[in-house]
Amino acid sequence: MDDAALTKVLTYIQAHLDSDISLGAVAAIAGCSAPHFLRRFAGMMDETPKQYTLRLRLERAALRLVLLEDSILRIALDCGFTCHETFSRAFRRRFGLAPRAFRAKGKLPASSEAEPPQRVESAAPTSLSNTVVRTLQPMSLAFIRHYGPYEDVPVALWDKLIGWARRRGLREPYVLMGIAHDAPGITRPEDLRFDAALRVPESFRSERTVGHQRFAGGLFALTTNVGPLASLPAAYQQVFGRIRRERSLVCLGLPCVEFYQVHRPLAEVAIVSTEIAVPVRGRGRGV
Repeated sequence: MDDAALTKVLTYIQAHLDSDISLGAVAAIAGCSAPHFLRRFAGMMDETPKQYTLRLRLERAALRLVLLEDSILRIALDCGFTCHETFSRAFRRRFGLAPRAFRAKGKLPASSEAEPPQRVESAAPTSLSNTVVRTLQPMSLAFIRHYGPYEDVPVALWDKLIGWARRRGLREPYVLMGIAHDAPGITRPEDLRFDAALRVPESFRSERTVGHQRFAGGLFALTTNVGPLASLPAAYQQVFGRIRRERSLVCLGLPCVEFYQVHRPLAEVAIVSTEIAVPVRGRGRGV
């Protein structure tokens, strides 16, 4: 199994954490036998496929416990656990707290494990998870606004936000976000508004460079896109198509929110898990 096959496997696993991921299925994606795949994966990742998948499921659950208002059981099921008890035991072993206590604390844990970055190559694989409707919590955000095409948003904006947060004594890791306020094709490219954002514990007085806004939360269709950041426009097209086909939902469209499950968004990294959140409401309900 070479690096390209490993990238395909990692991309598949990250987009299917809510499903039953069998050893045979991922070995087939890598194009090798299950025993050979098991040895090669452990040698390349310093984790077995089972350990790797469990870690990602727990890390996704930790993020969703902080961001979502949905029940702990629903979050557990979304992350591939079959029952509350199994999830709670695994979560406590990983983070030292029960899920309910972790949610009450409201902070992400410091990460001690860094996954080797998989660099973008030609035809880098992408994968899209199932789309589920969940309720995002209200939150305070620090942000820097960019005007212009979304593909021109510089990574340096998040670097500035991270530097600002460190100077204010806010502890890492941070919840890094992007908020798209306008629709390409309707708003002129030079007028498109995009906020590079970072979740903060409380409101503050907006400064010259870094502003404060209150995110209202609410009902959103959530989908995990696994792939380079350049794959997001195509992912949005698929997500909007799914929502339009769901007769029980009305797509409100904007603002769309992205949650980056990395410590710093990097355009050249092939495997970035981005939670795409599109606002929706139930059909027949008032706006």
